[in-house]
Amino acid sequence: MKNFLVAVVLLLCIKLGYSQSNYYSIIQAGGNIGLNNPGYDGKFNGYSLHFIFGKNLNEKAYVGIGLGNETLKGSYTQTNSPNDDNKTAKYDRNLFPVFLDARLPLAYIGEVSRIGVFANAGYAAKIGPVYDKGAMGKLGVFYLYDSFNKTKFTFSASYVYQQLKGNLYDSDFKHQHLNLSVGIMLK
Repeated sequence: MKNFLVAVVLLLCIKLGYSQSNYYSIIQAGGNIGLNNPGYDGKFNGYSLHFIFGKNLNEKAYVGIGLGNETLKGSYTQTNSPNDDNKTAKYDRNLFPVFLDARLPLAYIGEVSRIGVFANAGYAAKIGPVYDKGAMGKLGVFYLYDSFNKTKFTFSASYVYQQLKGNLYDSDFKHQHLNLSVGIMLK
């Protein structure tokens, strides 16, 4: 199933790279830096890879749908446990989020650079034994090197709220982290 999804994503990227500019696609990779995990001591760090495809609304806004794969690792101790067995446990799980992507360029910097804000909202489905499920929300800023070529480079920083529910533990984490990403935008 994973290989099939990767093949579909690659074929869409190739097709969209040579199509009209009323659509956009983004392939981005990034790192996750854990900030807070309410009710627990410990933060989860990791990395992410996302693919986004959507509609380019006359360079004034971008609206699309995305999917990705994220990995979070770390250790945690429950601080609000009713019994005093605050044991440290390891967390090493993946996420497969499907999300809506909305981007709003705000200003030009020079001739070909733009800055703006974006938001993502979605859900990570449990697709296997090492995948957790839960709601996801992301707010951030992006920089787009909007060169005259078809391929543009993008950098982003965002605050992420991620609910983490799994079968291997009874906890429902409300994890928060900072995501720093770099990617390629085709439009």
